[in-house]
Amino acid sequence: MRRLGQRTLAARIVETEAYLGPTDPAAHAFRGRTRRTEPLWGPPGTVYVYFVYGMHHCLNLSVDRAGEPGCVLIRAAEPLPGSGLTEGACRGPGRLTRALGIEARDSGRWLFERGSRLYLREGRAPRRVAVSTRVGITRAADRPLRFYDAASASVSPGLTRAGRARARRQLG
Repeated sequence: MRRLGQRTLAARIVETEAYLGPTDPAAHAFRGRTRRTEPLWGPPGTVYVYFVYGMHHCLNLSVDRAGEPGCVLIRAAEPLPGSGLTEGACRGPGRLTRALGIEARDSGRWLFERGSRLYLREGRAPRRVAVSTRVGITRAADRPLRFYDAASASVSPGLTRAGRARARRQLG
């Protein structure tokens, strides 16, 4: 949920990736605490937004206890009826942040503070959560840490055959 002036934009999260903090070479926390990555060490629900490839913002939420920098990248969301968002508007992390008006200045905010412009509410659970390797990274790319609604058309484009095979092997 995103308050944008008088409007409220609503979308259901359908794709995420986990980043496991200082032990995960793909995580921003891997190289240590910096001013930019400080929100990762916040309490669960702290927003961490960063700019990537000189063109996209990405939305992450801290999920571990305060002082432990685990986070989840929100990769895609499905616009809810009446939200004013078009189908596919939140498909992929860059589109999602553009559609919801999320910028680097939102980094460090807490989803659960009173009057927050960005917040969560309980929604419909997917019938089946699919698991695969993470997308668009080179370090620790073989870890099955991407979770998505297998039935959602708003999920990022499919994985390569090799990526699906790696995820199956990892999961047993």
